[in-house]
Amino acid sequence: MNAWIDCPTSLDDPDAGMSAVHVRRDESVILAVEHAQGFKQRCPRLFAAMVECAAFVDWRRIEVGLPPVPTLALDG
Repeated sequence: MNAWIDCPTSLDDPDAGMSAVHVRRDESVILAVEHAQGFKQRCPRLFAAMVECAAFVDWRRIEVGLPPVPTLALDG
């Protein structure tokens, strides 16, 4: 999970070398999770970890004055 946290944290910093996907400082990445309810039912711990990590990434960025980057879009 550490890599899951570190990579999205650096999506607007290509020089960090953490991801091949990048956004500008004023953009975010929407992670669309289809069948989220089924995922949550089948793998509750993994689902919770995904949500918690996305929230932590955004919290960590906000704490240092940066905008949030990952946005979760949970579909049914």
